[in-house]
Amino acid sequence: MLSDAQVKALKPKESRYSVADGEGLNVSVFPSGKKKWVLSYRKNGKQNQKTLGEYPGMGCKEARNQARQMKAEIMGKVDNSPAVKLVVEEWLALMKSQWSSKKYYDTVAYRLNYLTEDFSNLPIDQITRKQISAKIKEIVSKGTLETATRTLRLGHTLFDFAIASDYTDRNPCTLVEDVIPDYESDSHPCLPASEMPEFFRNLDKSKSSPIVKMALLLVCYTGTRITELLKARWDSGELDFENKVWIIPAERMKKRKELMVPLVPQIYDLFKELENVKTDDGYIFKKRGKPYEYMTSESVLSMIKRMGYKEKMVTHGFRSLFSTHANESKLFRGEVIDYQIAHVNKSTKHDATSRIYNRAEYWNERVELVQWYANEVDSWRAVCAHTT
Repeated sequence: MLSDAQVKALKPKESRYSVADGEGLNVSVFPSGKKKWVLSYRKNGKQNQKTLGEYPGMGCKEARNQARQMKAEIMGKVDNSPAVKLVVEEWLALMKSQWSSKKYYDTVAYRLNYLTEDFSNLPIDQITRKQISAKIKEIVSKGTLETATRTLRLGHTLFDFAIASDYTDRNPCTLVEDVIPDYESDSHPCLPASEMPEFFRNLDKSKSSPIVKMALLLVCYTGTRITELLKARWDSGELDFENKVWIIPAERMKKRKELMVPLVPQIYDLFKELENVKTDDGYIFKKRGKPYEYMTSESVLSMIKRMGYKEKMVTHGFRSLFSTHANESKLFRGEVIDYQIAHVNKSTKHDATSRIYNRAEYWNERVELVQWYANEVDSWRAVCAHTT
């Protein structure tokens, strides 16, 4: 969320731009210097916007209160919303053809049915965050934190599907991840740096879509989570090419804290390449056949599997690669690396002594880190170029 000081500090540019506050609320800054609060919301499958007021006449707190009240009035309830179990069945039926493993399908079905068993007969539009949270806490209490994380992730996907299908206008899984304690997961297979040149040779040979390849490259260069990238939009104002920074909104981050990613030349050029071929101001990475939805992480993971890296590399593995390779270089402090990949937790030295999170903490060192790592990725890709 933005503070009044941050909004006040926003400077006008040649064209209008927006900065996200969260939950669909943005502040639009006009070339004239005027700043207006704009609420974005989805109703009946269509994206809408409504101006709430002008800053500083309307401050941050008042704008948030009005945005929540207006969304409640606008959204209301969805008529004839289907039962949760029917939506689960519909989603599984649609996805089944994309999963070659029956075991994986059975696991997904089991977790979704377990998550929703207490309210499976209720209309999906009536499900609350409290109900989802209670079930996730139940899984957490058994000590199976990875299962809790994966089950919640499936819940997110299910309710996103329900929103896209106009069965509901909200996702009650939002923020529930905060009931899952921090833990180190060893379930994300990751290739060592020594095998990355061969990986990029196989990527170069892959017949997958160029846009899917681009998503993989950006995840590799930035070390961001795949969903943080795939949910990026042109109209969100998060890409600041002038100041060479990508500001990922807090609502898209696991820790609900805004993250700044330096647009070093390699990353800058990739985003610019995407901008040159954009067709609208919506999602940067669009789902095939459904341009109003964002590309799923499964698209990138499926490409990795087709390249021959099933159970050897996953999308989250690029974060592990970033962290491991940077730490092993001994060129950067551990807390700088943790901050850049938004992995600030109880074990992070700085976080243990201060609860203040500054999105630009260690900024100069982080720019140096990202530039160094981008050069490392370039060296892996260069081997591919020299052998083709």
